Amino acid sequence: MSVQELKERYVYAVSRLLPHKMRGDISRELDTLIEDMLEERCQDRPAEEKDLRIILAELGSPSEMANHYSPDKDKCLIGPPYFGAYKAMMRIVFWAVAGGMLIAGGITMVMDNWQVTKAGYEYFLDIAGWLGSTFMGLMLAFAFVTLLFAFFQRKGISMEDISGNWDALPPVPVKQERISKGEAIAGICLSVAFLIIFLVVPQIICVIYKDGGQHIYVPILNTQAVRSKWFLLVGMVIFGVGRDLYGYFEGRYTKRLAVVTGAADFLSFLCLFLKTPGLVNPQVLPAVNSVFKADERWIGEFISGFPDVFIWVMIVILLLDFGTTLYKALKYDK
Repeated sequence: MSVQELKERYVYAVSRLLPHKMRGDISRELDTLIEDMLEERCQDRPAEEKDLRIILAELGSPSEMANHYSPDKDKCLIGPPYFGAYKAMMRIVFWAVAGGMLIAGGITMVMDNWQVTKAGYEYFLDIAGWLGSTFMGLMLAFAFVTLLFAFFQRKGISMEDISGNWDALPPVPVKQERISKGEAIAGICLSVAFLIIFLVVPQIICVIYKDGGQHIYVPILNTQAVRSKWFLLVGMVIFGVGRDLYGYFEGRYTKRLAVVTGAADFLSFLCLFLKTPGLVNPQVLPAVNSVFKADERWIGEFISGFPDVFIWVMIVILLLDFGTTLYKALKYDK
């Protein structure tokens, strides 16, 4: 193959990977670049094919050279400096979502099959549905994290605030102030399980009593009423997951983490007001009153007020979460 033919093939292979309007200018520029490199290499002797091959090896493959000229070279979906953090977050979210889905799915299967006789293939269908739901949950989590980091990549949002100031590098945390991956996974896992239980199987929160030798369970919550507030439940989970992920990437208890935790817990608090008419299953109170004696009717009143009890329990949990984070931040971030 002649030097001219090899050069033309290379220039064409590069230009065909570029936008049409750029091909002419880039082809001429690349042709001139190769000629200058050949002249510098060969000096006064004629250029040979091996000389050109060495130069082309230095320039790189056509795809590498096209990427160098491409106006979209920095517009990959997820690339440096985000790709490492993206992989780390995907690992956390994968195990957390898988754990939450499997826990919630297991509870659902137990409740749906409790004291129920089914054919063998029906159990197989239940397991297949459980695994299918887990797979769909993982796909949604993958899509969410990917879109989030693609947005960071597109907008150039920095994930660190060092900016060349090496004194701003975070100190190496001692064991007590570290936030491990296990803590983040456990928190996300519980958040996902919470969401699935309340949106998919709220009937597992029930009153169980024995009547005529049979166990009967009556759901405390009205499924339709709970699902009508799905956006509040999803909001709580998103804020909780965001808080856990931020804590993991922060790596230690800091005042900045305390602020993020406080904001996330406050937003979760705003999502707690599930004041929906008919939230409690109307069948639960008669069922409870029929089982307990007159002096034990307070149990029915307690169950009928379950939404209020739930809200207060969640408020206590959020306050403890923020208080613990703030205490550790003030203790370690000095």
